[in-house]
Amino acid sequence: MKRYFTYIPALVAALLAASCNTLDVTNPYYLTDEEVTKLLEGDDANAEAMILTGVGNTLNTYFNIAGQSWSGYSDVDRNSQVDQDFLMCLRGNDAYIGNIVTATSHHATAYKIDDGATYKTDRRSWPYFAISGMQLTAANKVLRFMTADAAATSDEIAAFRGQALTLRAYSYMQLMEKFHPAYLQGGKDGRGMPIYTDYALNKPVPISSAAATYKFILDDLEEAVRLLDDMGYTAEPNDIDLGVAQFLLARAALEAGEWETAKTAAQDIVDHFPTLISEANYGAKAADFAGYCAETKDLKVEDNAFQTLGNNPEVIMGFVNGSNANTYTNSFCNVFAPGYAGYSEEAPCIDKRLYDLIADDDFRKDIFTTASGNYDYITDDAGTMIYTRTIPEYANLKWAATIAKGRDSRTNHFECDNIIFRASEAYLMLAEAYAQDGKDSQAKDVLDLLLRARTKAGQPTLSCAGYPSMSGMTALQMVQIQTRIELWLEGGREFYNNKRWGIVVDRSTSPNHYWKDNGLTLAQMVLEIPVNEKQTNTHWAD
Repeated sequence: MKRYFTYIPALVAALLAASCNTLDVTNPYYLTDEEVTKLLEGDDANAEAMILTGVGNTLNTYFNIAGQSWSGYSDVDRNSQVDQDFLMCLRGNDAYIGNIVTATSHHATAYKIDDGATYKTDRRSWPYFAISGMQLTAANKVLRFMTADAAATSDEIAAFRGQALTLRAYSYMQLMEKFHPAYLQGGKDGRGMPIYTDYALNKPVPISSAAATYKFILDDLEEAVRLLDDMGYTAEPNDIDLGVAQFLLARAALEAGEWETAKTAAQDIVDHFPTLISEANYGAKAADFAGYCAETKDLKVEDNAFQTLGNNPEVIMGFVNGSNANTYTNSFCNVFAPGYAGYSEEAPCIDKRLYDLIADDDFRKDIFTTASGNYDYITDDAGTMIYTRTIPEYANLKWAATIAKGRDSRTNHFECDNIIFRASEAYLMLAEAYAQDGKDSQAKDVLDLLLRARTKAGQPTLSCAGYPSMSGMTALQMVQIQTRIELWLEGGREFYNNKRWGIVVDRSTSPNHYWKDNGLTLAQMVLEIPVNEKQTNTHWAD
């Protein structure tokens, strides 16, 4: 009996249809496995192109998932990759929500770190598991046909295989970051994840060890790097290209303690991205804040490197507005937008403890307000409904823009691009790999490259040796401080980095956190495996 290309792994069946026995995935061309394989191995270039496009052409979209409603829950938060990462940022030390007394969203709940937001309930943890399962399904769907043997016959098949391996590794990396203790913080000898490599109706498999899971992730990424070498670093920002594979390889290698692998991967990115974001495009400036509030100044999305790809030379992966991009980042982070951060008065703000660590000659200090101000928000298409809200002190201007992408004046719109990975993080990963490996001098040399690029115009060039708040610190501590500053509120990085560095969530000494008494131990930073997954794969009880 022929099998049709309409199956899904048990892991994803558990994720997306726990109450069902199967979940069909329709092949757009209704071809059997044997027919697809024959076409890929044959001489018909048109047929091969059709299969390649139909099976693998949307892999990149799984790096920016949105619009889901997992397990019947329609809440906006937790249903997109961008929002999940944002919520993790709010559960750390370095960010808080301004005007928290009036905030009512799930963002406020996550920031409070109440019982529900510790993600020990199935409703909280399920979407985090489901997104990775969706990514895994898409990757294995392609890998079913883009085998290692097939990749040897065609550059295009090789590229699709490399992209699918990158996505599969990303799915498992996120599962490990969320659902297990950090590998180097007590998780090395523990359990990892059930590893599925087939796009088929699989029986639940045993849970692999953490070591085996990370080996699987690294093996996938190392093969992806080899396969994507010919593709290289493309000009198209949303490609899963060599840069994306190297970025994730560096990140996974740091998590697994493979310092040489991390150095090699991160160095390749640094070599390809010698130019970093300019001072002019690095967010809006606190000196202009009063002008923005008084409507004597404006800033377009196109002029903020964190809102647009056009003025951001660091983009490793990103999506142009209208091309699988969404406006969540603008709504959540832009204090001038008629969304969560602005009109709804949930401005993300920086903990003063971190703010005070930023050198005065570091222009990254200028992207936070130093006073509160009232701002008028347009909330209708006609531009007649205007509401005034107060933007608090220490609110971020990193993603600030008063005029949406493609607009000429202030409106109720907030279109923007989405940036997923950027090169500054590769500099920081390279510096960390050196520091973790005991190569302090090399670590500081790399950090100096970043600090030189973050020095205010006309001021003495910043360096590790002269950065006031880093006096007396080890090289690793310097990397940690600069990572927190550079990647503030990006991708949940502070939360996941602190988890693998062994740094707990402790806000008790903060002068401006509202929920000061709520923190997290390292054990509490591990999300609960969802009940649905445990019921479907009984190996979790072993």
